[in-house]
Amino acid sequence: MTAGPLLGDDPAEVASYRVRGRLGVGGQGVVYLAESPRGEKVAVKMLRYGPAADTGTGGGADSGAGSGADFAREIELTRRVKTFCTANVLATGELNGLPYIVSEYVEGPSLAQAIARRGPLRGAELRRLAIGTLTALAAIHQAGVVHRDFKPGNVLLGRDGPRVIDFGIARELDAGGAGTAELMGTPPYMAPEQFSGAGSGAPADLFAWASTIVAAGTGRPPFGSAPTPMVVHRILTAEPEVGDLQGDLRELVLRCLTKDPAERPTASHALLTLLGHPVPPRRLLAAGQASAAPPAAPPASEDVPRRRWARYGAVAATLVLLAAGGAAYLLARTPGEQSTQTAVAAPRRSLSKPMRTSSSVTVRLPDSEIKVYDHPEDPLWVSSVAGPAEDSATGYPAYVRDPASRRFTFFGAFQAPAVSPGGAYVAALAMSNLARTDFNVLRLVTRRTGEDVQIRTSDKPGDTTDLRWSDDERLLLSVHEGAGKSRRATGFVVVDPAIRAVTVSEVPGGGSGPYVWGAGDSVLHQGEDGTVRSFDLKGAELRSFTGVGELFAVNAVTGPGHGTVFSTRCPPPARGLCLWDAATGERAAEVPLRDGHAFEGWLDPGHYLARISADGLTKLVMADLEGEPVRTLAEGPAKELGRMAVGLTLR
Repeated sequence: MTAGPLLGDDPAEVASYRVRGRLGVGGQGVVYLAESPRGEKVAVKMLRYGPAADTGTGGGADSGAGSGADFAREIELTRRVKTFCTANVLATGELNGLPYIVSEYVEGPSLAQAIARRGPLRGAELRRLAIGTLTALAAIHQAGVVHRDFKPGNVLLGRDGPRVIDFGIARELDAGGAGTAELMGTPPYMAPEQFSGAGSGAPADLFAWASTIVAAGTGRPPFGSAPTPMVVHRILTAEPEVGDLQGDLRELVLRCLTKDPAERPTASHALLTLLGHPVPPRRLLAAGQASAAPPAAPPASEDVPRRRWARYGAVAATLVLLAAGGAAYLLARTPGEQSTQTAVAAPRRSLSKPMRTSSSVTVRLPDSEIKVYDHPEDPLWVSSVAGPAEDSATGYPAYVRDPASRRFTFFGAFQAPAVSPGGAYVAALAMSNLARTDFNVLRLVTRRTGEDVQIRTSDKPGDTTDLRWSDDERLLLSVHEGAGKSRRATGFVVVDPAIRAVTVSEVPGGGSGPYVWGAGDSVLHQGEDGTVRSFDLKGAELRSFTGVGELFAVNAVTGPGHGTVFSTRCPPPARGLCLWDAATGERAAEVPLRDGHAFEGWLDPGHYLARISADGLTKLVMADLEGEPVRTLAEGPAKELGRMAVGLTLR
């Protein structure tokens, strides 16, 4: 897409993005080409008028409802959709009262432009288009959203495959518009039921998809592009003309163009038809995206996405409990594989004030039996919960604690959020990172302003696998490669969220566990040889400790009388927790670990956090230095809490 010149009232900057030109204008907003501080191109869509504006009541995405409420809904719905063959949302916010969306810039023409310039698509190119756009629809519908304006103008032909854009008139699947007098969409691509007031649900998207594929393969939609009344009459009464489409693609298109919406396949079933082989549900979108990529673009073989999404499946199946300090730790291991590395990162300030030994407030997680027990004077509180839901349609929801209401609110799906000490930021690593072939991104929400951005971290092939906050609001992420027993850390990333600075350090010889914060400006990691090493923030080794046992995945902590210490499972014959001076490597203390207690980090000088599962119930408990539970911080069914990640944060 070529950007046009800016006009006098166009912004020069939106947040940290410098505006370079106009990409397009519609009834709802203006789309600008912009650049990030690192010189990367982005697309910025901004509402044209104030939040109370209402510039239209009907027509397609380029002519309709331009109200602030509609735009806000577009932002919310776009955020829900997993970024498979859709444009990735990087940031949202307001400028001078006008909301905006910053999304990934797709280098390439729209499908409508491509058809006009060079005619119909053929052969493998058409099939890749069909698979990629079905992948996008499957992702959209899995998020509980219906697009409602699927057409060639809303498909971009990027270098890595097609991308579906523009959620301007999208709705939730259970609010598809039944009974409304408005005709939302573009007539040559609308389904019969949309003209009868029956609404525009997911089947209407499949009808529009089939019409788009016919237009791509023949140069014209299946019911023509005559004046609207004639097109509508043909859609309602005539048989579609699909030209010389062949084989399973022709059969699928005709199934999707049937007049009865109940007879059309779902997007997922349609995608499986074109892939031609069974694919596990959790890998379907990745398989579709990989099959839609042009031959010259990685991954060039099916083996790469299969390996990468094997990691996705392992992570999704084994989100481990996490606590004490807002660490978001995704431990990739095969289902059933045991690990003594727990998902914990206690903040180094956490030992300065004791936790209360009783609770006075109970908070229940939305749509769950999980209960969280608080005391107003606690220095730490449960700030986030994420993991697989019992309802498979919900996926892997994440919730964060609202500091004002103290209730948990929905944050997103397929990601583990971590709240910074004091609650200024919420950071998250999305599982969709595992499907990327270019680089990893970190989601960062600034609570004061509401700014929600994606920050580029490390390049592939490594995966950023966990994140943990220091007490001065810096983020530490680990980079791993491989899966299962071959999984090894290859380095770490430090992010300063205030200035968005990112430092990537490559460190050879890493073990399977994560990096954790050490004393001062240092990090700790246990190498493949069992040695625990301390590094500065640029990856230079400072000191090493041998014979200390197995490093727990918790930050070093500072406690009275011990200085800064890190925690390990004591070397044999001892069986408990060992604390080691992070500066000298001397043993500072040993604490017994009761059978059945999974150590999850330190809460204060006299108590550690433990996870206990028994009789179908999982509890997070505060245990004293003899291993005696003195208070329950959270509890719920093992089938829920036992599978979810729980973050504790300094208030």
